Amino acid sequence: MKNTLWAIVLPNAISVFNLLIMKSFFENMPAELEEAGAIDGLNTYGILFRIVLPLSKAVLATMILFYAVINWNAWFGAFLYLDKSELFPVTIFLRNMIAGASTANSIGGAADNLTQIASNIKSVTMVLSVVPILLIYPFVQKYFVSGVMLGSVKQ
Repeated sequence: MKNTLWAIVLPNAISVFNLLIMKSFFENMPAELEEAGAIDGLNTYGILFRIVLPLSKAVLATMILFYAVINWNAWFGAFLYLDKSELFPVTIFLRNMIAGASTANSIGGAADNLTQIASNIKSVTMVLSVVPILLIYPFVQKYFVSGVMLGSVKQ
């Protein structure tokens, strides 16, 4: 699997933490909603697509954001399993920029200029690594509202 996308995707495919969050969410979903869908004539897939998935937008958005942040910041697996530079994720390029800036800083010479350039490169790479997540978050944030099912079932 070396030098393939699967070397990066498969080890991170399932997070136990995220799985437990989703499990507890679906266990706490009222059974009355599924019963009401069955009474209305929905089969199992109809209940899933028309009742369960629309109510689980919050947990799905949370899981997508968690996976996005974890995989965006992950560079070590790609560093181990990928040799072709065209397969490198952005974080490997950013890591190499920081490593190059640190190496240039330790060479010597005009220490003040090299230190300033190394600091600038490190700052730019930090901003570049944060901006995509900051752009994704506002679109996912609206689903983090608690009480999605409040009022859907009266007991």
